[in-house]
Amino acid sequence: MKMLAELKVGKPGSAFLFPGRCSGFIDPDMFDAEVWKLIAVKAGMPGTRFHDLRHFFASQLIANGETAAYVRDQMGHSSIKVTFDTYGHLFPGRGKEASDRYEKAMRDAREKCTADVRKTFAIDGEEKGGSDATN
Repeated sequence: MKMLAELKVGKPGSAFLFPGRCSGFIDPDMFDAEVWKLIAVKAGMPGTRFHDLRHFFASQLIANGETAAYVRDQMGHSSIKVTFDTYGHLFPGRGKEASDRYEKAMRDAREKCTADVRKTFAIDGEEKGGSDATN
């Protein structure tokens, strides 16, 4: 951050760090070719895209335990669905939590069914005079 702040020294408050021609926005393709590609190669990471930094930032937020809502806000996503569609696989324990909920629901359903069956047979057995069966 210090390095970026030093790049702004002596420039007007609204000046871009990487201005395009005529002091406007830099064309993204020009930025990639003339600025980012050189940085990536010098850093020993050829083929890395500038956009990869965005994904890295989001993945670090998630790894540090930030909520999906916070990640959504930081990334500027239009909805939490966009965040989960893109980064849902990175949220720790999501699969285990879903699996645990499913297992509990199935266990509860089996227990209820078993109890209902036992109750039904217990009542039927009493009405028929016990469990003596004749052929």
